[in-house]
Formats: sequence, C-alpha cells, structure tokens
Amino acid sequence: MEEDNRLQTEIGNIESETLKPKAVLIIGSRIQEVSKDNKRIGEKVVLICKHPDKEEHLEVSKVKFLKNDKVTTSGLWFNLDDNKEILKISALAKTLNFNNVTNIGSLVGKTLETDLDANGYLCIKAY
Repeated sequence: MEEDNRLQTEIGNIESETLKPKAVLIIGSRIQEVSKDNKRIGEKVVLICKHPDKEEHLEVSKVKFLKNDKVTTSGLWFNLDDNKEILKISALAKTLNFNNVTNIGSLVGKTLETDLDANGYLCIKAY
C-alpha cells in the first residue's frame, strides 16, 4: 500500500485573504433548500453578488439588520404568511424594505452595502 505524501503536509504561514465589506452589485438570486442531517430545515434566499475586489461572483445568504433596536444577523430565510407572501417580520422582509423593493427579483441590478458577521463572512447590511 502506497503512502499518501499529503499526510505529511505541514501548517503554512500564509493567512487566507478575506474580502472587506464593500458595496456589491446583485446580479442574480435563487431560493435554495437547506437541510441538516438529511432533514429539511427550510429555504434560504441566496443573492449572487459581484464584489469589487473579487473576479468570481460570491453568494450571500445572511443579513445584518436592526431588531428591537439591536443589530442582529440572520439568514435570509424564505418564509411565507397565510397569504403566500413574504412574512412581514422576517429578516428577508426587513432587507427588502430597507432597499425599497417589494420582491426578491427587484434586488437584481441594485448595489447593496455589506458587513461582516460574527465569523468574518460577508453579509448584506440592512440598517
């Protein structure tokens, strides 16, 4: 049996490059099913963005917004009310309202500000 030389790879000194929060252009969106341990949790909105410092597109599915006068971070969960409309109190609704649009498709072509979440990942800024 031949040994895999990669098993002897050592820890490097180069830190990964992280993107700074900057305005991004929304170039598309989709709704993606989220599962954990093969159980369906729900659906999230994924915004496909063009960041000025990155050649490839990036996908963002979290938002930072005000909730009870505190800044909080949440996923852009796609939850509907009894009328099959986006739940009024959801993070998604707050994001749409903050950007003066009434539906997800209307975000395409808009430039939105970003911020970092607690883990250092980019999220949409809606406050």
